[in-house]
Amino acid sequence: MMRKFHMLSFALAMLLGWSCEQNELVLNADALVDVDPKLEGTWLLVNGPLDIGLGGEGDKSRGPAWITLMKGGKMRGHSSRNILAGNFTTKEDKKIGLEVNMTTRVADNPFSIWFMEGVRTASDYRIEGSNMTFLNDANSRQELIFAKLEDQCRPVLKDNGLYNSPSKELDAVIKEAYQIENCLVLEVTYSGGCVEQEPELVWNGGLSKSLPPLASLKLHYSKADDCEALVTRTYYFDLLPFFSAAGYDEIRVNIEGLKGEVMVKKN
Repeated sequence: MMRKFHMLSFALAMLLGWSCEQNELVLNADALVDVDPKLEGTWLLVNGPLDIGLGGEGDKSRGPAWITLMKGGKMRGHSSRNILAGNFTTKEDKKIGLEVNMTTRVADNPFSIWFMEGVRTASDYRIEGSNMTFLNDANSRQELIFAKLEDQCRPVLKDNGLYNSPSKELDAVIKEAYQIENCLVLEVTYSGGCVEQEPELVWNGGLSKSLPPLASLKLHYSKADDCEALVTRTYYFDLLPFFSAAGYDEIRVNIEGLKGEVMVKKN
């Protein structure tokens, strides 16, 4: 009887050991994804066909299109109107494979459809400096060109003196403000055209006592532009130092020249 008990215990231990070993192998296999580390980061689409997705007063329907490629082969993004999620793998010969799904179901537009097709059918990739290009097979005319978002984002400045000093561009209007990962994107129009400059986004350092707290920000231009052409520019600002300085991961921001508030969250 005792012998049968030992044999049963041994068999059970072997079975449990085999099962644990198999689970460990499965976990390791899932963790080992062939991914080029140079692709990691957030990539903002900077090209696209000009003959689709255009509104009467400009390109209102195209919206932000971007992807974030993460360590381990996970990806997420935005296709102008819909949120994306999926996986990707790469090979040594600069081949890429993406499995992408939409996690939302907002009515799409031609530009968004073009972007989604380009991502899903990408077969090759090329990295040149801060740009990445998705190339498609010979049966497709798609080519997506991205810029690395992190290289374009400048920090929000905490400077009460600069916040209270007058900006040289008094008619700047923020048409759109939205967040891509940890970057705040501002689409701005103003009269000018003769002076190229990058304004600072300045925070006065104050926070309201409400939760989430409210912070006041301001675009500050250091140079005056006396020309009268209508100029449209897009600026990118890194929110991570702002979150650290404020001590919160979720903040409402009121930006001078923008109607309404914007909620920003740390990703």
